Amino acid sequence: MRRSITLSRTALLLSSALLFPLGTAQAQDAQAPQAESNPAGDIVVTARKTNESITEVPIAITALTADALQARDIKDMSDVAAFTPGLRNQNQSVGRNDRGYKQYIIRGVVPGSASSSRQSVTLFVDGAPVPGGNFEGVSDIERIEVVKGPQSAFFGRATFAGAINLVTRPPAYDWGGKLDASYASFGTYDLKGSIEGPIVSDVLAFRLGGHVYHTDGAYKDVNYPGERLGERDTKSISGTLRFDPTPDLHFKAFGVYWDDDDGLPANARYNQSTWNCNGGAAAAGSLNYTCGKLTGYPKDTVTWIQDLNPTAFAALQNGSQLFGPNFIDHLGLHREAAQARVSMDWDIGTWNVSALASYDVNKWNFMQTLFGYDTRDIPSIGAANLPYAYNLIQGGPRDESYYGEVRLSTPRSKPIRATIGLNYLNQDYDVITTSYTGAGYGVVTPRTLNNTETIGLFGSVNWDITDALSVSGEARYQWDKQYQKTFSGTNPVFQDTFRSFTPRAILQYKVAPDSMVYASFSVGNRPGEFNSAYYSQSQFVRSQIDQQANVSGVVPEDKLYMYEAGYKGWLIDRKLRVMASAYYGQWKNRHIPSTILYYANEAAQASGVLSQIQVTAPAGKVDLAGLEMELLYLPHPDWMVEGTLGYAHTDIRRTYSADALAITGNASPVGTQLPYYPEKTASLGVTWEHAYTDHLSPFVRVDAVYTDRIYESEANAAWIPQNVKVNLRVGAKVDNIRLEAFATNLFDDRTPSSVARVAYNEYSATGTTRSVNGIIVSLADPRTVGVRASVDF
Repeated sequence: MRRSITLSRTALLLSSALLFPLGTAQAQDAQAPQAESNPAGDIVVTARKTNESITEVPIAITALTADALQARDIKDMSDVAAFTPGLRNQNQSVGRNDRGYKQYIIRGVVPGSASSSRQSVTLFVDGAPVPGGNFEGVSDIERIEVVKGPQSAFFGRATFAGAINLVTRPPAYDWGGKLDASYASFGTYDLKGSIEGPIVSDVLAFRLGGHVYHTDGAYKDVNYPGERLGERDTKSISGTLRFDPTPDLHFKAFGVYWDDDDGLPANARYNQSTWNCNGGAAAAGSLNYTCGKLTGYPKDTVTWIQDLNPTAFAALQNGSQLFGPNFIDHLGLHREAAQARVSMDWDIGTWNVSALASYDVNKWNFMQTLFGYDTRDIPSIGAANLPYAYNLIQGGPRDESYYGEVRLSTPRSKPIRATIGLNYLNQDYDVITTSYTGAGYGVVTPRTLNNTETIGLFGSVNWDITDALSVSGEARYQWDKQYQKTFSGTNPVFQDTFRSFTPRAILQYKVAPDSMVYASFSVGNRPGEFNSAYYSQSQFVRSQIDQQANVSGVVPEDKLYMYEAGYKGWLIDRKLRVMASAYYGQWKNRHIPSTILYYANEAAQASGVLSQIQVTAPAGKVDLAGLEMELLYLPHPDWMVEGTLGYAHTDIRRTYSADALAITGNASPVGTQLPYYPEKTASLGVTWEHAYTDHLSPFVRVDAVYTDRIYESEANAAWIPQNVKVNLRVGAKVDNIRLEAFATNLFDDRTPSSVARVAYNEYSATGTTRSVNGIIVSLADPRTVGVRASVDF
């Protein structure tokens, strides 16, 4: 049974969000120009917290405007990544291809942690950080900016490898609205609507929006007729207020509440039956892994145990909970989340004062059973009253944050300009995982509360030395106070303050009126962390962990030193726009999370029952090098060609990998590539649109997206192969109505979208288990066909 929100409850939460006194917004002008492409393709971006043309800002940035989002029908961050060189959304975490944990990767800097407080890339909405990286969708988005390379100086905490900023659209002072509806394969429908208009003419305006999304899921569970995998539901309501009391003073408030209800995700697993190699960790002559190119996927593993056992369910609901019983009442995922932002922009003469505030809360749980094979014929071992081998797991976090920021900027018309600012972030990440097996109720991951208080003092100075040559200096000094408590064992508590200085220096030269080159050096820091879970274990367990990993209580911050050079400009009478950047970076003190298998006690050791724990050590160093390019070519008024190319080479120089140890017996592979990220990516989009009359414009759009091989671990023993997925859209614009038919993944390429090494329990016929190596893959969306209609009024 799926839970749904009531209109009255949603309206109450939305009203509270809009009126909340501490919402956060971005360092963006409330009256910033609409960032839409003009006929020449220029876009206004705010990556340095001021309005700049994308071809003049001296950093690597991809910007997708509202028009670009609609033309590609972009729905989530995986769609954004397809058209953004350097960006990837790792849509698999802790063994599930779902909408739970988010891990955004830029330039191959894999975070290696599901914790929202430890990401290498932070998602922002209107300039305010979003804990957990989740957002409702791309409704009423003016543009999405993906800024690459360390962005600590301006964006602050956890922007080690880059930042993603979603800018919402301010409401207009004219009455209007939009309806957008689509229907596609697998019972998929997507309905969006909004209405906007003046409350007080030219002073106060509003927008209200709603969104309903559903898909049955693209894959059938091979062992449960009628059950599908990948089912998803979203319901949301949003609102925006725009207040312009004077020509120099502007406010914007945005709030959204949404509810996600998903079924079990679409995964497959390469397990013992597909082992084809001895990686080196197993005994001589035996097989222990699946090596090489992973072609297709094992179809017999596309299954979960679909029974929600009432005894197990009751035990979890009566056990340790973050949100109370029955927050989730079905197999899959349930989320309740809200975001609120308020921004102010005030011109005082030629000076400017900007302020931001935000509040975010993201509560979600997953509930899952055994994955990968049918255990209904295997007896349950243990005192618990279960009819067969069964394991019900429930877990998930509460992400909650408050953010505030204020900035003062000197006149922009002067050759020397400066900005100084102060921000504050308070963020909670609270998580627990419990289970019910044949042995009864247990805590898989003890409840751990992480609290972060961050104060940042930042500023920049820009000097136009000549009309062509300019230099910029940016810096942030930050105090990151972290507190962590684990509610188990001896209840270890850790607390420390990490201090950091993160500068960026930029040299920019205009080689022609429409072209420039730049070079920069920047430093990024990734928040430190603690190994509290290790210290809650017994000495018997610690000694086993010590044999596999080098563990300390406080793990210092990662550091990234990056050099970048680039070119941006218009060529061929402004028919060709080129944006290219090359970079080299050194990632030092890399945090390496290692999943360690251990015996909980002597009895478990005697029976061969293994448990697992994750610990972290600053034992890594990685060299990064790459190239990113975006092209826009306008050969004719009816034609537009867009292309991207990304090359991101990661070279592991020092590491300690428990995954590699379990596969090859060597925990320190050197010279291999970081997993989960393709070295090469590319996209090509071609659009034809012809205005036959003032009222009718038919169009055709074709997009091809190339993804290189992706490795499953630092051992680089197995990989999903390179692939090309093609999307086709055909339609027409009739006055203010847009109609289209579409096919995504036109040629039905089933290459998985992500991969990871896992350890899973193999069951014997008598119900005993042993832990063995496996590889889990996220199943790609198959060919999907549908129709879509939208109208602006």
